Amino acid sequence: MKLTLDAWRRARGLSQSEVAEKLGVHVNTYMKWEKNPGEIRYDKAIALADLLNIRLDDIILPSDTTE
Repeated sequence: MKLTLDAWRRARGLSQSEVAEKLGVHVNTYMKWEKNPGEIRYDKAIALADLLNIRLDDIILPSDTTE
């Protein structure tokens, strides 16, 4: 099972405000991304993956896939 963006962020000890600032977006924008990661622009998704030290797949693929 994959972690949510919220879980990844918390695991890294970052607040929503800190992540938003580092990505150059408003905190409300980042909050929306945590709820719907599919809305993140590709360039911002790459930056977010780099910031959280995770794979891009961990952001853009659904959190709970069933096979």
